[in-house]
Formats: sequence, structure tokens, C-alpha cells
Amino acid sequence: MSDGQDVLGALRAAHARGFHLHDGLGGHAAGTAAGAPATRAQVLLALPGAAGPQARVLRFDDRLTRGGLSQELSAAFLISRSGGLTHRAGGTLALEHFESGPVATWRWRFDDLVLERRIRLLEGHLALMATWRLLEGSDVRLTVAPLLVSRALHALQREDPAFRGASQGIPGRVRLECAEGDAPLTLWHNGVFLPARSWHRGLAYPIESASEDGDPALAALASEDACVPGWVQADLAAPGAALHVVISPEEHLFRTLAAEERLGSPPARSMDACLTALDAAAIQRREGWRRFAMTGAEFTARQAAVAHGGPGEARARDLQPLLDPQHPWAAALASRLHLALTRRDGRLTLAAGADGIEHGAPTLRAASAFVSLRAFETARAIARGYLEYLDEGLAPEAFAADGRPLHGGPEASLWLIHLVELLARRDAEGSERFLRETAWPALEGMMHHLRSGSRSGVHCDREGLLWYGQGDAAVARADWNALWYHGLVALAQLAKRTGHREHAAFSLAWAHELQRRYVEAFWDERTQGLVLALSAHGRTRGVTPSALWAAALPPALLAPDRARALLATLERELGTARGFLPRPGEGEPDAAWLAPWAAAHQRASSRDARSTARVRERFDRLAERVDVQAMPAVTAGALLVAWIEDLDHASDPAPLAAAARG
Repeated sequence: MSDGQDVLGALRAAHARGFHLHDGLGGHAAGTAAGAPATRAQVLLALPGAAGPQARVLRFDDRLTRGGLSQELSAAFLISRSGGLTHRAGGTLALEHFESGPVATWRWRFDDLVLERRIRLLEGHLALMATWRLLEGSDVRLTVAPLLVSRALHALQREDPAFRGASQGIPGRVRLECAEGDAPLTLWHNGVFLPARSWHRGLAYPIESASEDGDPALAALASEDACVPGWVQADLAAPGAALHVVISPEEHLFRTLAAEERLGSPPARSMDACLTALDAAAIQRREGWRRFAMTGAEFTARQAAVAHGGPGEARARDLQPLLDPQHPWAAALASRLHLALTRRDGRLTLAAGADGIEHGAPTLRAASAFVSLRAFETARAIARGYLEYLDEGLAPEAFAADGRPLHGGPEASLWLIHLVELLARRDAEGSERFLRETAWPALEGMMHHLRSGSRSGVHCDREGLLWYGQGDAAVARADWNALWYHGLVALAQLAKRTGHREHAAFSLAWAHELQRRYVEAFWDERTQGLVLALSAHGRTRGVTPSALWAAALPPALLAPDRARALLATLERELGTARGFLPRPGEGEPDAAWLAPWAAAHQRASSRDARSTARVRERFDRLAERVDVQAMPAVTAGALLVAWIEDLDHASDPAPLAAAARG
């Protein structure tokens, strides 16, 4: 296959598309459509560990042969003998289909041959499952080699003589010994295993390496060696024939699955039948969640339509479905969010990013999507996990890869208030005990600490503004103070629900005063927007999408004319079709910011037909352009809330489209 620009262009495009899978226990898999990892964090099996995620299976080297055809399926980037960066295209140009999730799927076509590869994780267990199936053609030999590593997620591995590889095996099962101190892996297969114990050296990561015409020394720094314990080989004679490989640290995995009745009754006996049963059960669980989520989304969308009022209110009260069941957006976003649920140190949360760090504010913000889906217990569990780690009124701004809570600024605390109040309002009966016994005492203490001063220099000044930092380094950020205003309003509502009327009156009065002071402190007539922050040195000007919080959340913090001016400034400086840039002309657009933009845009325009049409059109265009299963779960959660609650589903799309064009 040629190494011309067609191959290079296809490789770049394939590396730009990725997948991220989770097992619900902290294990994950990540990679690219090309089949080769673009960063060291993209591994096919990362296991939770005391010091953070541990990479164990880097990738598969897979090859098909038939007659004179011998074809590598996965691409690879390598360090050449001269020290430069080189590549192997693999089956990139023959790749006719790729899906990122919930099962990562590739389909290649080579003349009359069509082969499919599926990668998935086993929910509730630490196990990687891979299947290569012949869809068209015959008489194909398939050879698959797992590349093993034993390192922290962001580390690099060098060849290590202590890496033992395949230590013992019986037909269909092989024990793989890795580095000293690591639990061995077990590999199950339905082919023939050929032991090898060799090393694949100089595996490079193109995103982290120098460019091809750059410094070779930098490229070498982002390369590593992986152990090849052997190959699994199978002959696929006819369409439907498949090779299966399962890798797990659970030595008795299939015995356990049989005891859990996940392999059927009586339990399936062949590898193909076992994986078929597991896949069928997974599909059934996903379909059950989809039905539950769409029922909850429909209920919430009707509530929102009634609350919005206008001509759509009557339609929201009839028996016809409000949400379009053919539109892929809501179900896909709900699926992405659900698949990211995981447990870390006994608490339920959303899976951390590729860096292994769970960021508090985005996680808590995304958790409100479960409220929109009426999955109240899930949202309560996530909130409870953060309430347990409050320290001087501050929720963790992040959890490190090893699970340690990291406290800093107040943003996560402010989103925690928002989530608890939303739960109390939408699920008053179900959340009453949680609110009275757990949430309110913690939030009452949080308010005391934020008012009088907490760790990291978080405190309020005499005028009620929230500050962060010590001495001359202290700042009062515009975005955090917008969230603080809404947090005070939410605390007032929670105090009423728990019978603390004096607290309610105090918080509400504080919010009213903060609203007046906010405009004086942060509004900038010159830029028709908000300054970034106040400090001992004066006002800091700049433009970031987080200014949207001043116009997006109810009740209104800015008057409609100022909100419209702010939106115009943000769209001009940061807006793109895929979201908002972090700074003018810099960084990648973030689709999550379209959620507060949608709310702010419609609120500032009194939800007229033109604003509603513009929001719907922007979301429809985004749905056509992005792969939901590849987006971060926190982004999916933010967009899901906006899609359900801020779009006017009760109005006729045809007049709205005409309004958008007009």
C-alpha cells in the first residue's frame, strides 16, 4: 500500500476519531479508528489501581492472510532506526465503517473479503472482549497478538527482562505473567495460541511526538516497548466464522459469570455462545436504559414546555409524544452518559478523563442530566459522594488518578448546591430524607465557611462578592460570582424546604444585594461584556465562555439588554459551529458551552420564534457533525439538559425553520 498523501490523510483522519469505553468499575479502554493509539493514555485495557489507572493491554497487532494477500489491520507509528517518526498504514484505506460505541466496531473491505472487529468491556467485571468476524468471503487466516504493558497510564515502558509473558496454558486459555507485583492476566480464545515472548520496540505516539520533520530526540521520548507473549491464530472458513479473545485479571471470570447467570441457563459452553449471551444481555440492559431515559426525558420536556408557556403549552398537555422518537440526539446522549457511570472508592460518579483525573465542577454539572431523565437516585448518589468529601465547606475540585480528593476553588461547591436544589425541587418526596439528614446540614456548614472564610483563601467580602486566593493574589471571578448568586437563591429555597426560614430570608437578601453589586463590579460598557475578575490590581479584561453563566441560569442576573449584548460579544469572539473557544482564536471549541448558550439566548429573547429556531438549528447541525459516543460524558450531560429543557419541542418545527431562515 502506498505511503502517499492519500494514506497520510486517511491516517490523520482516523487518528482524529476515537472511542472511550468503561466497565463501571474504573476500568476503561480508549483508542482511535486507525487502531493505533495516538497518546500513551489510549490503551485497550486500563485497570483501576491504588496509584491510579494501570495500563495492561496496549493494543492488538492483527493480520489477515489469504493466498497472496497479507494485510495488517491496525495502523502503527514507530521510531525508525535513524530515530525519526515513521508509520504503517495498516488497513486504514480499506476501512469502510467505524463506530465509537457503545461497542467500538471496525469493518474493512478487501475485494471480496469483509472483516469486522468489535472491542468492548464487560460491565461489572475487569475484562476486555474482542471479536474478529468474517462477514463476506472465505478461507481467511487471522493472526492476533496482544501487546502488553505494565505501567501507569501516562508513563512509558521499556523492554524489561522480568516481563515473563505466557507462563502456562491449556487449550483455549493462557496465563500471562507481566511485571513483578502485577496480577497475572488470563487470555481466553477459540483459536490456537503460539507462544513467543518477543518485544515490539519503538511504538510512537504521534500527538505527543515531534512532527516528521521535527527533532527525532523528542519523538524518541514519546515511544515505548511492549511485550508480545504470543499469537492467537484461527482459520475463518466461511461468513459468520469468528475469532474471540478475552483478557482479564479475573482468573475465574467465566465461572463467576456462570454463577451470576449471565451466560444463560444452562450456561453456554462455547466461547462464541458465551460472548453472544453477554452481548445480548448488554444490548437488553442498554435498551432498558434507553426506554427509561426517553420516558423521563419526555416527562421533563413536557414540564419545561408548560413552564415556558406560549403557544406550545397546549400541545405539551396532549397525548402525542413531544420529543421526536426518530431524532438520534436525546437517546445517544443518554446512552453516552449512562455508559460513563462508574464507581471509584465506593462512590458512584462519572468516569474520569483520559488523564485519570475526575474534575468536580463538570461532573456535578453533568449529573443534573440524570435529574432531567428522572434518574433521581443516580443523581443523589453522585451528590452524596461529593458531600462526603467537603472540607471547610469546599467540595473537591478534582479527584486525582489515585482517588485523592483535591480541594482548591469554590466552583465544585457551587455546582453541588445547584444539584441538590434541583433534586429537592424535582423529586421532593424521594429526596426529603437525603436533604434533611445529609445535604442540608452539609450545605449549611458550607455557607458558613464561604461567608467567614475557608481554606485556599475562599471568602466573601463585605459586599458579598466571593473571592479566592491570599493577599494580592486573591481574585473575585465573574463566572464564580454568577454561580454564587444562583447558589444563594438555591440555598434560600433549600432552607425553606427544611423549615429554616431565617436562613432563607438571609440568603435571599444576600442574593438581592449581590445582584446589584455584580453589575457594578463586573459589567464592562467598553466591551459590552463582563470583565474576567477583580483583584488588588483592578479589573482584568478578557473573554471566556464561562461568562455565559451570568445570563443562562434562572433567576436572571443580568437585564435582558445586557444579556443580549454579552451573548453577541461571546458569539463574535468565541463562537463556532462546534461550540465555544476557550479564548479568542485559541484552543479547541467545546460543545458543552452550547448548553448555557441555548438557555441564555432564549431567555434574553423571551423565547420568541426566531431565537427558538436558531437554537434548534444549531443543535441539529451539531448532532450531524459530532460522534456522541466519542464525546466526554460531562459534555453529553450538559447538552442533554439543554436538549430536553431549553429547546421548544412543543412548537411546530416548520414555522421555526422558516423563522430561522428569515
